[in-house]
Amino acid sequence: MSVGNVKTKMSKGKNGFAHYMIKEIYDQPEAVRTVVEDNLDSHGKVVLQQLGLSRELIRTIDKITIAASGSSRHAGMVGEFMLERMVGLNVEVDFASQYCYRDPVVSPHELTIFPSQSGTTIDTITALQVARKKGASSLAICNVPETPLTQLADATLLTHAGEEVAIAATKSFTTQLAVLYLLTLSMARLRGRMTAHSVAGLIEQLERLPELLASSLESWEQQMRAVAEHTRQARGFLYLGRGIHYAIAREGALKLKESAYIQAEGYPAGELKHGPNALVSKDAPLVMIATQDRDDPDSVLRYEKTLQLMKDMKEQG
Repeated sequence: MSVGNVKTKMSKGKNGFAHYMIKEIYDQPEAVRTVVEDNLDSHGKVVLQQLGLSRELIRTIDKITIAASGSSRHAGMVGEFMLERMVGLNVEVDFASQYCYRDPVVSPHELTIFPSQSGTTIDTITALQVARKKGASSLAICNVPETPLTQLADATLLTHAGEEVAIAATKSFTTQLAVLYLLTLSMARLRGRMTAHSVAGLIEQLERLPELLASSLESWEQQMRAVAEHTRQARGFLYLGRGIHYAIAREGALKLKESAYIQAEGYPAGELKHGPNALVSKDAPLVMIATQDRDDPDSVLRYEKTLQLMKDMKEQG
């Protein structure tokens, strides 16, 4: 179907798209809108009615561990940046499959967060059971209600992304990011790290996100078709990002492996010259995430460093 005829409401079936993955990519604006609206009150304040964790518990948390697999772990890596910067908490992200093997040290006031699309991933369920046994409070972030994960957790936040048929996560990933951001804003406000005015400004930006996504998808698809044609003979890709973008680089590499069966790796941009640049060639292109907030000097600095790296790699060939 033509991109201009995309339906805004999520529906079952491919809805005229060639396959489920592209259909679910176009589901993202509505999925993000739903999860944001579900967690705000009529005045635009974060309420997280599903959460079920007391205000006192949230105020006394001194550590957060996020354990997940695949795309959900990459969402957790983004959450780590959010929570550490905006809430000021020590956050650790682990593979769900590794969590139980390292006999984790759990703080008396620790919150463990388990993002999962399905709520049935055995490694994530096992990690939750270990965390509970060690006395940590547990929060499941899940797309599906009434799953083993949500039933075992002390609290749950649902992403309401709707059924996801494609193997590669799309709307479940972006809605997990939205939920983690809402959780971060709520915790930052409750713990006195942000003013009501600051939170309100960020919520206004978040509420504009679905429309920004919807207005961008058509042009992104056209641009990526051209990029795909240009790089179709590539043997492998390196995805690079600085700071919070490193997690997105990891997710981008995973997407390419899952959907195109091409070797791809995600690296911190600053680590490229410490070994991985030896692999760079015309047959192994770089995908570099380089965005900036011009009102944020740190963001501009990260952008300029990435741009310089891009120039250096271009000179290398």
